Amino acid sequence: LERTRDLFEQALDGCPSEYAKPVFVAYGQLEETYGLARRALRVYERATRGVANADRLEMYRFYIAKTAELVGVAHTRAVYERGISELGDVGAMQLSAEYAQTELQLGEVDRARALLAYAAQFADPRTDPRVWQQWHDFEVQHGSEDSFKEMLRVKRSVQARATDARHLAEVELSKQPVKSKKPVVDLPTATANPDEVAIDDDDL
Repeated sequence: LERTRDLFEQALDGCPSEYAKPVFVAYGQLEETYGLARRALRVYERATRGVANADRLEMYRFYIAKTAELVGVAHTRAVYERGISELGDVGAMQLSAEYAQTELQLGEVDRARALLAYAAQFADPRTDPRVWQQWHDFEVQHGSEDSFKEMLRVKRSVQARATDARHLAEVELSKQPVKSKKPVVDLPTATANPDEVAIDDDDL
């Protein structure tokens, strides 16, 4: 087992991040099968930082699923929170919405609501309505009239902010100078030189 661990460590040493994901997953599965669960989770934790940026959200989801499977759903909270803090806006939004579902499964309605409110800050209701639909359905099932009104207030606020940001971007774009095309210059047609002496081929 130690020899195999060394081989995995050597494979990961200097491995480009875009190729690291399957190596980390195989390494973690080795620890799950022949080692310890906590060692496997440490490998998956390393993977969330060692894979390419495009794979980080998926790796976090995998790590969360393995944490729930190996040590229990309650232990996924720390993983969710680290992922939300480390990923960009889109990843943080998606992970927060998924975290809200987990909290709801644990019976933590207020925590789920707070997470949905946080996730919604990153989502323009007109272009990305999924989180808003999740929050709407949540309030219909678990909320009150006041909490539903608060959701609508936040929605209007986020939509207004997105509109202002889009308008500002359009104004800034309009200030950019328009590159003019180079004028096409017609080259003058060559004219005969009156002083030029014609040379007949027979004179050569």
